[in-house]
Amino acid sequence: MSVQVCPIAQAAQFLASGSGTTKEKLITGGKMLWAATTLSKDWPPGLVEKSNRAQRLLFTGGSIQRTVDGMNEKTAAECLKELSKDVAELAAGLEQARNQRRVARK
Repeated sequence: MSVQVCPIAQAAQFLASGSGTTKEKLITGGKMLWAATTLSKDWPPGLVEKSNRAQRLLFTGGSIQRTVDGMNEKTAAECLKELSKDVAELAAGLEQARNQRRVARK
């Protein structure tokens, strides 16, 4: 039996400890978050809002790339810190919701 890793958990892990510059981590981690939201139809509403809030950090300039390119290093570091926190909370919330569904099925 293989263990399936949640895409949001992967994004959280990458944002927290992935390699690359601050801006590279924002771009890649942001794209990972955006891709993972294709699964959001199964998420509780509060978690969808948390995901949307996290994504708004990265789409203020139109695209993730354009937004991050327009940041200075201090702003990028602050954004990475905030995004990393939000995505980690989102991953934890999704895990909790998944566990609650498992318990409810038993």
